[in-house]
Amino acid sequence: MRVSTRLLALAALLAGTPLCARAVTVSPNALFIDSRTRSGVLTLYNPGSTAEEIEITFAFGYPRSDLAGAISVALADTAPAGEPSVLGFVRAFPRRLRLEPGQRQTVRILMQPPANLAEGEYWGRVLIHSRGGRPPVEQQQGGIRMQIDLETVIVGAVNYRNGTMRTGVHMDSARATVAARGDSVRVVADISRIGNAAYLGHMTFELVSADGKVLGTTDEDFAVYRALRKVESIAVPAGTSLAGATVRYRFTTERPDIDPESRLAAEPLTGTVPLSR
Repeated sequence: MRVSTRLLALAALLAGTPLCARAVTVSPNALFIDSRTRSGVLTLYNPGSTAEEIEITFAFGYPRSDLAGAISVALADTAPAGEPSVLGFVRAFPRRLRLEPGQRQTVRILMQPPANLAEGEYWGRVLIHSRGGRPPVEQQQGGIRMQIDLETVIVGAVNYRNGTMRTGVHMDSARATVAARGDSVRVVADISRIGNAAYLGHMTFELVSADGKVLGTTDEDFAVYRALRKVESIAVPAGTSLAGATVRYRFTTERPDIDPESRLAAEPLTGTVPLSR
């Protein structure tokens, strides 16, 4: 008996260099389209030795966190009621194409919003499905032989900005606790967005001694669409006294991975968090 199935491999487009899906690369890693141009361009490139069949689709989703601070993007074919979604008016041209080895191809992402669309930012995810010309992977399980076709999907953000954009973040709560062994400090920060557009920023947490010396630091890029919980750990050097120490934080919109014309600036958010045990 022979069974044919398809295995999907997902690759999230994050900040940084273009990601590779098997033989296909896609850039930029996020599109920010405004109401003046209503269009953006993705560039696909196949540096491999076999042709790739490409299909462009769209979904709704944005980064969310659980109580442990784990962040994920759940994709859905439709957006929940009340969510600002592009799914009703975003299109890709072409939607399907064949990318030969060494070929570069542009795909235009068009927005066709209704005339009465309210001011604000609307969110979505663009999915680039890639199926190559490689033979299926065969597996034998008992008397069943399976053929597994591989498909890779690259997922990137596509945001539409209608009107004047405003963004920022608010620290709803924060706590910093010393680990039982005293070798690290755990920071839990609950952050909410203000304004009408996603906050795409960079966060820095510093462990500061009573006399102002920086004992340790951690930093990373982050995005707040609605609200987010961040859980970070700062290593404590051996033999360090934490008497009177605090955690200092700074959130900025300084993101060199985002084109300056697409970057939404906001005032830096700074503050300190006392240590607890």
